[in-house]
Amino acid sequence: MIMKQITLSFVLVFCLIIPSLAQDGQLYQRKIDQFNKVKNAGWTMTGIGGGLAVVGTVLLVTTDDTYWNDDDYYGDSDDEMDEAIQAIGGIVCIGVGIGLIAGGVTMGSIGSHKVKSYKNKLNNLSLGMVYNSKQQGLKLTYRF
Repeated sequence: MIMKQITLSFVLVFCLIIPSLAQDGQLYQRKIDQFNKVKNAGWTMTGIGGGLAVVGTVLLVTTDDTYWNDDDYYGDSDDEMDEAIQAIGGIVCIGVGIGLIAGGVTMGSIGSHKVKSYKNKLNNLSLGMVYNSKQQGLKLTYRF
């Protein structure tokens, strides 16, 4: 009678632990996939933001020096309009680029940290078979 209770208890515990391990593994894998997307999007935003900041800086640097002088009120209106568009474009590119860099670095670093964390959790959870001359059975390992 006692042997049946121990066997039944062992089977019941085993049936409860195995699905739990599978769910944890699936959860960790899903989290790894989600944070990989966050990491990739963040580093992509950083690259695009860096490019926009460089383009904006080049646009501002290449404007004519006379555009920035307040003394010249009677210049050619077509040239002034082209330089004004170039200057405004440069300012907008720098502003958007800096915003993308700031958000991208944040997203990329958080995503990288979380991917590493969930990969460690996934690697720390294992189920295996023990079979040698002294022991036979299953081994459940959760390292934290």
